[in-house]
Amino acid sequence: MEKPKETYLKEGLKEVNGTQLYHKIVGKGEPILIIHGGPGLNHKYLLPHLEPLSEDYRLIFYDQRASGRSSISVDTNSIRIDNFLEDIDALRESMGIKKLNLMAHSWGGLLAMKYAIKHPDKIKSLILINSTGASSEIDAKANQLLADRFTQDDSINRTSIIQTEEFQKREPETIEKLMKIGFKHQFYEASLIDSLALELNENYDQTSRLLQYLRRDLMNYDFHKDLEAIQSPTLLIYGDYDPLTETAGKQIHRSIEHSKLRVIDNCGHFPFIEKKEKFLEIVKTFMNEKE
Repeated sequence: MEKPKETYLKEGLKEVNGTQLYHKIVGKGEPILIIHGGPGLNHKYLLPHLEPLSEDYRLIFYDQRASGRSSISVDTNSIRIDNFLEDIDALRESMGIKKLNLMAHSWGGLLAMKYAIKHPDKIKSLILINSTGASSEIDAKANQLLADRFTQDDSINRTSIIQTEEFQKREPETIEKLMKIGFKHQFYEASLIDSLALELNENYDQTSRLLQYLRRDLMNYDFHKDLEAIQSPTLLIYGDYDPLTETAGKQIHRSIEHSKLRVIDNCGHFPFIEKKEKFLEIVKTFMNEKE
C-alpha cells in the first residue's frame, strides 16, 4: 500500500526587514511563495482554494506589511512599495530559498512584477492571477468598468450598511459585507461570492489607515517597459469576465517575452473559486513544463 504524502503546517510571526510578518506553510515539495491581493486583505481568502496544490508543492502564505496578522507597529514612512518588495526578499532569504516561484493575485501581482524587475536573479518563475495592471491609467480604467456594473440595489445596500452602528464601529464582519457588494461584480457567477471568505482581522480599520500611505507610490506609474527585463517563465491567468483581462493582462503579456496567457471562459477575478479544477490544471501544467 502506497504511503500517503506527508503534509505539514507551520505558522507564526517572522522578524524581517524591521517588522514582523505572519506566515503559514502548507505541504512539501518545491516552494511557492504566495502574495495576496488588497492592499489590506490577508492570505485567508486564498488558502482553502489553493491548498490542493500542497499535495505537490510547499505553499508559503504570508500577510503583507501592516496587513492581516502581521504587525501593525510600523512607521508610516515604511509603508512604501520598496519595503513590500524587500519583505519578500527577506522572507526568501530567511527560508533559504535561492530562487523563488512567486504566485500572486490581483494587487499582489504588482508586487510580484516589481520584485521580478528588481531581483531578476532571484526569480525562478512567476504566476500572476488576475494581476492588476502595470500602469495607474490601466487600473483606473478597469476600476471604472467595474463601477459601471453597480446597480441601484447595490447603492441602496451600501447606504444601509454604512448607516449601521456596526459599520460606525468599523466591525470587520460589517466591512466585509460592504466589500462583498463590490466583489460580487467580479464574479461571472455572482452567487459564488459566498465562497469568498475574507476573514478580516479585528485591527482592519488600523490596517486600512496605515496602508493609505501607499498612495504616494500608486498615484502615477507605468512600468511596462521595465517588464521587458523579466526573463523567467511567466504564467498569466485571467478570467474573461474580469475587465483587467483586456486592460492589463494582454499588455503585461506583450511586455514579458517568456510569458503565457491563459484566459478562462465564464470566469471573473477569482478563477481559483469559479473554475477551480481548470485553474489548478493550468498551474500544475505550467509548473511541470517551466523547466
